Amino acid sequence: MTSSDSLPKTEKYPHEKLTLDGSNYSQWATGFKMWAGSIGLWPYVSGDEVEPSPPAQLTDPDQNILRKEKHDERVKLYKQRRLLALSALSTAIDAQDFVYLRDIDDPHVAWIALEKKYLPQKAICFNQYLDRLFTLPKAHDSVSIAETLQTLIVLKADLTALSVAPTVSAPTTSSTTSTTVRSTTLNAVPLTVTETRTLVLAS
Repeated sequence: MTSSDSLPKTEKYPHEKLTLDGSNYSQWATGFKMWAGSIGLWPYVSGDEVEPSPPAQLTDPDQNILRKEKHDERVKLYKQRRLLALSALSTAIDAQDFVYLRDIDDPHVAWIALEKKYLPQKAICFNQYLDRLFTLPKAHDSVSIAETLQTLIVLKADLTALSVAPTVSAPTTSSTTSTTVRSTTLNAVPLTVTETRTLVLAS
């Protein structure tokens, strides 16, 4: 349980909501974690904060009564904070996803349900980004090189948000090479200017 006994004021999630197609799940999950953490509610969403255990019984009945009263207050505060966390989560998702909040009072259960639904979308988004990478038009002058470079920077940022980043090597006209690059395990390697020029000017 947190050290403070005061309840935080739940505000509306200030960033982009989780989209129904799950395309922004990684960015959304990171943003929500940071925001919920800043208002003291993330441990209730992550499941790290659990309901206080009842105190051990003592031989003194009066002490047992006092300890039980304190325990009851802690449990009450815990449940209030858990509901606040659930309310906070509801402000960060689309109304159509409220089905994951229905008839439950545990935000961790809702978080896991959303994760199971949207986390597989990362693989789909990753393949979409690869398609965009391998269908970039060839650049022939300084203007088109600059435009392609900017597109590659955006793609790299998107892939980084998916917890992966591409290792870019000079492509060839061989479809076999393209397939090999797609199937290779990708590592977080920075995209250099030299690699970019090689990519956009390759024929």
